[in-house]
Amino acid sequence: MKSPVRSPERTRRLQGYVMVIAAATLFGINGSLSRSLLDAGISPVTLVEFRMLFGWLILCALLLISRQMGDLRLVLRHWKRVVVYGISLALVTFCYFLAISRLPIAITLVIQFSASAWMVIGESIWHRKFPPLVMIIAILLTLGGVTLVTDVWRVQLGGMDGLGLLYALFSLLTYIAFLVVGRNVGKHVPALQSTTWGAFVASIFWLVLQPPWTVPPVTWQASHILLIALVGVIGMAIPFTLVQNALRRIDA
Repeated sequence: MKSPVRSPERTRRLQGYVMVIAAATLFGINGSLSRSLLDAGISPVTLVEFRMLFGWLILCALLLISRQMGDLRLVLRHWKRVVVYGISLALVTFCYFLAISRLPIAITLVIQFSASAWMVIGESIWHRKFPPLVMIIAILLTLGGVTLVTDVWRVQLGGMDGLGLLYALFSLLTYIAFLVVGRNVGKHVPALQSTTWGAFVASIFWLVLQPPWTVPPVTWQASHILLIALVGVIGMAIPFTLVQNALRRIDA
């Protein structure tokens, strides 16, 4: 007989895999928007700063609507974890923007989203056991989804920018760190709260490094602000909350 406990567990894992694929798709769409802003003269620092800020404002609104602001005490209880999570969020986004400013978006995304595969390989070697088939399938689906969204097979690989590849490697490493830290935070703080206050920490981090009055004038054009706000929604608030929710459901 099948254990009745396994069915809910499988359902949670399936939900997690769907969330990861949805997040990967949104990151792909966001990459195109972000690249257009970078090409228009918005610096990577400015883009990540405003992306975090707009994302945080959207997430705060969701917290208020869902009446979950009362869980702030839980966040304060684990503030050290949330701060580390926020800094990892700031760094992975910055490295990603640096990479796509010099490389095709498709290449950067495939490199970054291979993070889960490298984590599974590392844990399998560490524990000396083969990863579950369902996890392998989930990783392949995630990478396949990113590949389809970005049309990576159409990219010309000749003459790749060396510095861009280095930034993409940093993007991969910081994304692995983000997943590890996020999994730890997710054991103590719900996904929406951890992502909201992680985005707050990331916003403060970049506002200190680049105060608003030093932001280049080109940023303040209405069309640029609207696009950056959209990046904050589909490139930060929604996908990072999905990833954090997924980490609570699966071993990514």
